[in-house]
Amino acid sequence: MRRIRFTTILFGFIGFSFLLWLLVNEGVGNIYTELSLVGLNIFWVAAFRVVPICLDSYGWRQLFAKDKRPCFADLAKARWLAESVNNLFPVGQVGGHILRARIIGKKSKAGNEAGATVMVDFTIGLLTQIAFTTLGVALLLKQTEKYSDASGIFIGIAVSLIVLICFFFSQKAGLFGFVAHKIGLILRKEKTAALVGNARNLDQKIAVIYGRKNKLFACFFWRLAGWITKSGENWLFFYFAGAPITLQDAVILESISAAFRSAAFFIPGGLGVQDGSLLFIGSLLGLGPDNVMALALAKRFRELVVGIPVLFWWIKIEGPRSEQSVS
Repeated sequence: MRRIRFTTILFGFIGFSFLLWLLVNEGVGNIYTELSLVGLNIFWVAAFRVVPICLDSYGWRQLFAKDKRPCFADLAKARWLAESVNNLFPVGQVGGHILRARIIGKKSKAGNEAGATVMVDFTIGLLTQIAFTTLGVALLLKQTEKYSDASGIFIGIAVSLIVLICFFFSQKAGLFGFVAHKIGLILRKEKTAALVGNARNLDQKIAVIYGRKNKLFACFFWRLAGWITKSGENWLFFYFAGAPITLQDAVILESISAAFRSAAFFIPGGLGVQDGSLLFIGSLLGLGPDNVMALALAKRFRELVVGIPVLFWWIKIEGPRSEQSVS
């Protein structure tokens, strides 16, 4: 645990240092000037995040059996919390998903099915991100014709797709039961029998969900719509800054920078990576570095404004349970 904590702190420090270097290199004063043009409208940019969160939540909802579907409000709050935890805490972009499965499992009659839906939704989310990134790269090449600059991204997409396919088939083959069984052999404790049983139950529920083909396609559609809608944040920022960009440019910026951030999951919040990738993509699109770095900071601001309120909601619903455990 200490080694993992040290590594997380180290990568976080490196990422934060790189972000500071980018800000200084591009001129803090110039970036502040661009942000001042947006002014209080930056809160509208942050509030727009509600739209993709709702779309993602609706896509997740499709995976539940009709008689066990949680109410949409609960799913939206759980999805909101998951995104905020993944953005604000060093949890490798997965801790928030574990949390949303636990919350929905407790608040709804879905029970253990919640964890299975989260796993399938997470897999479909990765697939739709690959599709979204591919769309962004295709639009970038069409607009700039800089094929050499995109070759590395295409390689990354191909590798990600191969990994995702392997991950999908491992789930179909009973991934969690297999892992739990191996853990049981190592620990050789009686309590691991329950762990293996729960893991195999999870595998069965995942297999059932993957059998609902129409639901998978519906989830894919809404999750892809969620990715594309996130591009609106970029368009809004430049609109309020008085330097509007096309929707195509907004999609390119969002799709490729999100891919870089996902690839750097080991860096808390993708510090420096997301910001540097925005700067790189913006240069290919002919956007001013001051504007792009101002956008990068606006995204960091959005993470705080959107994330902090739902953390208080989380503390509120977890509070009684914590007090009971203490007493």
